Amino acid sequence: MTAAPVLSFCIPVHNFGAFLPATLESILPQMHDALEIVVFDGGSTDSTPELMGDICARDPRVRYLRRDVRGGIDADLASCIDAARGEYCWLFSGDDTLQSGGVAYVLSALESGVDVHLLTHTDCTLDMQILRVHPALATIGPLRADLGQRDARRLWLTQALNTEALFSFASTLVVRRQTWNSMPARHDFDRSGWGHVARLLEIARNRLEVVYHPRPLVNRRGENDSFRDRGIVRRLALAVDGYERIAREFARDEWEAAQIRRLVRADLPVTVFIGAKAACRSDPERENRAQLDRLFVQCHGNAGPPGWWKLALYWGFPPFLEPPARRLLSWWRQRRRDDPSVTGTGRPGRMGSPGKGTHA
Repeated sequence: MTAAPVLSFCIPVHNFGAFLPATLESILPQMHDALEIVVFDGGSTDSTPELMGDICARDPRVRYLRRDVRGGIDADLASCIDAARGEYCWLFSGDDTLQSGGVAYVLSALESGVDVHLLTHTDCTLDMQILRVHPALATIGPLRADLGQRDARRLWLTQALNTEALFSFASTLVVRRQTWNSMPARHDFDRSGWGHVARLLEIARNRLEVVYHPRPLVNRRGENDSFRDRGIVRRLALAVDGYERIAREFARDEWEAAQIRRLVRADLPVTVFIGAKAACRSDPERENRAQLDRLFVQCHGNAGPPGWWKLALYWGFPPFLEPPARRLLSWWRQRRRDDPSVTGTGRPGRMGSPGKGTHA
């Protein structure tokens, strides 16, 4: 009988046939007998079935499971993990890529026996040109904490830079399968996009030992958020309303709730909302301005006096300045792509995505 693998790559997808080959090609050269890949297809109508049939025929360590209808990212990710056999599961998006040496690094880290390893990624363009490193915590070296303990949790939140510190980006999560299975799925979070976050934070009510690794191991493909096809306002609602619910349900006190809201503001600065205002004007049938205003107030209106300038900027930014401002922003982004010396840490306006390969 073949021994169970140590690590399972769990990749839920929907219509990612154009990107999945690059994802698998970044993992397969690093494969050995301690690993497996499980691809769970939520009813793709593109070339994914044919692609996976060919790959599985060549490598028995790759398994392909398919559901004829989309279950949504929360259900499909849970089903993918249910099918895995590894001691640990690496939750991976079907359009991101693994850096060279990533498997060896993670396998070594797994020897520590902790419940969750939170990794670091780079931000990339759609064609995978690396832009910058996107850290989740402000720490130079690894940070280990039991999120079930008050003091450790407070230290973690103090160091957190964005919602990825609270598991918003699935591709940077390596989870012990026994720990994951110790708590049933939170089906009330189905189709929210944050079912995996709710499950892990539910476990953390008692004990959840996490290690953050600042070394970048994952390359995150940009400009390919599958939730954006519903419109930018609905995508913002997924983030703002979703993490407000997380704050209300899982924060132990008002200080923790305030920290979670701070992380959302870090992900979604006022410039994102100003850009969304322009989208509301150009496509009013798709974008809801009243909902956008509500989301902005919910996100930035509770920041107190230090954030009042943001309110003034959002409400008072002249519409005629939006086109040149967007052109200036586009120029700056292009400059950062073309000139490696123009870099930074983090990426404002980029919230961790639960799993870009499957629509919620």
